[in-house]
Amino acid sequence: MEANNISKNTYRLTLLFIVLVFVFIPTAEAANPFLILHLDAVSSQDFFRELEAGNLPNIEALFADGIHIRHGMSLFPGGTEMIYPRLKAGLSNSQGESVGWGYVDPTSKKVVRQLDVLLDLLSYLPRNSKSFWAYGLPGLENLTALSLVNAVDVLETHGYAEVLWFATDVVGHFLGATAHLESLYFFDRALGRFLPMDRLDQVNIILYADHGMSFADPVLIDIPALVKDVFGRDLQYYSYPNVFVHGSVDQAKSADQLVAQGVDFVFYRQGDDVYGHHKGGVVHFSGEDGLVSYAFSGVDPFGYDQLGYMGEALDRYEWLELTKHSKFPAIPPNVYSYFQNPNAGHFVVNLMPPKMPKTVRANKGNHADFTNTGLMVPILLKGPDFEHLRGMDTMWLNELYSKYAPVDFDFTPKREDNSVSFTAVSAHPGLSLQLSPAYRLRTHFQVAAGQARLAVEYDLYSDFLVRNWLGVGTKLAAEGSSIFVQGTSELQLGRFLAALRGTYDLGEARLKWRKTVGYELNEQLSAFWHIGEGVGLKFIW
Repeated sequence: MEANNISKNTYRLTLLFIVLVFVFIPTAEAANPFLILHLDAVSSQDFFRELEAGNLPNIEALFADGIHIRHGMSLFPGGTEMIYPRLKAGLSNSQGESVGWGYVDPTSKKVVRQLDVLLDLLSYLPRNSKSFWAYGLPGLENLTALSLVNAVDVLETHGYAEVLWFATDVVGHFLGATAHLESLYFFDRALGRFLPMDRLDQVNIILYADHGMSFADPVLIDIPALVKDVFGRDLQYYSYPNVFVHGSVDQAKSADQLVAQGVDFVFYRQGDDVYGHHKGGVVHFSGEDGLVSYAFSGVDPFGYDQLGYMGEALDRYEWLELTKHSKFPAIPPNVYSYFQNPNAGHFVVNLMPPKMPKTVRANKGNHADFTNTGLMVPILLKGPDFEHLRGMDTMWLNELYSKYAPVDFDFTPKREDNSVSFTAVSAHPGLSLQLSPAYRLRTHFQVAAGQARLAVEYDLYSDFLVRNWLGVGTKLAAEGSSIFVQGTSELQLGRFLAALRGTYDLGEARLKWRKTVGYELNEQLSAFWHIGEGVGLKFIW
């Protein structure tokens, strides 16, 4: 009897201690919530053509009262690995590490290859958005679509929710223009079916494409073979669009040789100036104090003379305004800035549609060019923080967050949900208390069937759909105590909940499973069923 009283007092004191320490820690609420929709590899030209044709009805409805920026300018060269790592810090292409899917580090002289660039890119994705990269594979985009169901819950917790639709890029590369458009239509349908639009009042919404994609009957150019033929032993490394060479070579001669073999533009740097060779002559960019001027010998390949350009030095915003309707928007400041990056190649090549680099996997569509279909992108904004931008129709995409959208990407919730659950398990009703001292950390105290369990769990991996926890705990009972290890996987689809918990008791050397399904009745109350055991209610705060 005395042992039982001691055990009861221990349970009570433990419970009281947890409550006093953790229960009054408030959740943190983020101001200015943002929903960010990243649409990969869709040019402004294609996007607004489909929008105005009525083929994107859900995007049209979502941004009916919003701001449509038709002339968003991505960074040269067009690619997710170029623009995404620079977006949140507002860096230009003269800053940052990646200059393509591979380069030579100028300090160490080591080659930074595709895998290194990919891992660096993924490091910039929010923790709960990293899985969207894998969901870009054909068939898995359905998981991105389902994730929209929980997008508002995510932004209410974290202050923002970032959904990335990579499928348009993947199918565009592999399958071509028709599949690319079908993926765009699928994205629109997913917004209509799964995004809870009735919960978006006072939410700031951003939709942008990171770069475009060009399609034509492809003429594949084997650039690795060309640069090897032109530079021979002087070739150090090539990764489109960069060519790195050992020592010094005749830049003008080498550029002309590459042009003669089918490369549309070959750029290189001499001093502070940048030169570009093409079949009709040479272009020349010079810059000073943030201004860039453009000159050419032979033919003007960009047609800027027809826009009234007279050789004056312009800043990047003036260049974009001048050339926004051109096939070649804002090339002088974009290319000139790129060559200020110390990781840029000694030569930079560029192909125009229908030409594209010959690869083993991406020969149906590409964004290897600096035309309007390669770099001009749509940017759509809606919400209270964007009202002052009405009338704006040009934007450098890399300045989206640093100048126009004040998203707090560093916000972290103070804790997880606290909850208390009452369970009718067979003949023994149970009580379970979950308390969280910090984000990604929670404690459990459970009393049922004459025993108590105390556990701590840590969130190892989460995305919009699932959370996976790993923890350790102790079981307290009159007959003795033991240590256990447990793992919990939780799935949420709107109000529907499911969980699978595996618990391995070290004392009994036995693994037990608990399967649970539930339904959220309101924000603070859920009903659940421990399958094969019993039902219960959970109160959340």
